[in-house]
Amino acid sequence: MKAYIDAKYLGREYFNKLKDDFLEVDFLSDEDDLIDCEVIVAMMRFFSEHDLDEFPKLKWIQLLMAGYDKFDLAKAKAKGILFSTAQDVFSISIAEDVLAKILFFNRNIKHYLEMMDLKKWDPIPRETEIFQSTIGILGAGSIAKELASRFRAFQTKILCYRKQHQKAAFADETYWDQVGLQKLLEQSDYVIVCLSLTEETTHLLDWDTLSRMKSSAILINVARGGIINQEALIKILKEKKIRGAGLDVTTPEPLDPNSELWEMPNVYITPHNASSSIRMRERLYELTRDNLRRYLSNRTIKYLV
Repeated sequence: MKAYIDAKYLGREYFNKLKDDFLEVDFLSDEDDLIDCEVIVAMMRFFSEHDLDEFPKLKWIQLLMAGYDKFDLAKAKAKGILFSTAQDVFSISIAEDVLAKILFFNRNIKHYLEMMDLKKWDPIPRETEIFQSTIGILGAGSIAKELASRFRAFQTKILCYRKQHQKAAFADETYWDQVGLQKLLEQSDYVIVCLSLTEETTHLLDWDTLSRMKSSAILINVARGGIINQEALIKILKEKKIRGAGLDVTTPEPLDPNSELWEMPNVYITPHNASSSIRMRERLYELTRDNLRRYLSNRTIKYLV
């Protein structure tokens, strides 16, 4: 069996480990000789540059990322190709990133960095705490679960909005319709977006919904830029209808240098980097190894879409 591995992203060290782990598999790292591949383990970039028709023997794709909104899932299903993601790999680092973004605002980090440059002693009294606040999480996947476990340490109340009409085990209250979304936004001190981007979630947060947030609330987006109507968000921030926004994702990406978001004092932007971690490649390797074993032994692959 031939399997292509994106060795550049996974890392040559872990590519070689996989070769040692599976002597029965012919591992390839060259994109030019993949016509006989049965398995492809790669980033979304690979599928933007290649058509599934190029791989007549392909049976399974392991995506090395969690989001798959740009992947032609319908075509993969029609061709009988299994498709799985790396949804749990990035959850820990993203959850920590969310906390960093909240603390950026709560502890006035931007102000103190500016004061350091000026060598000026200028304390801000009455800074905001996370303690006993209400957290609104949009999404109920692995990121949401990691977030909830961390926020419990702050004795918070956790609200969840999800598509399925089923209670999220980690939440105190779960909502799943438009009325429920509005209730979550009205109650939450922090709103964290970690939903998948679909037709249903595109511009889920527009002027009408964002306007329901508390003026003291912080909005954090670590999902996809398209879930928020960016022009509406800019207007909301300009009018100070919310306290601030921490954005790891925008529309487009990279964000247009002329976007007003760059210079807004109540915005903190990171370049779609919330998943960054020194342990990312190790976790991707462990997932790939586990799923390869499952595939070769005809067991259920983890995180099938």
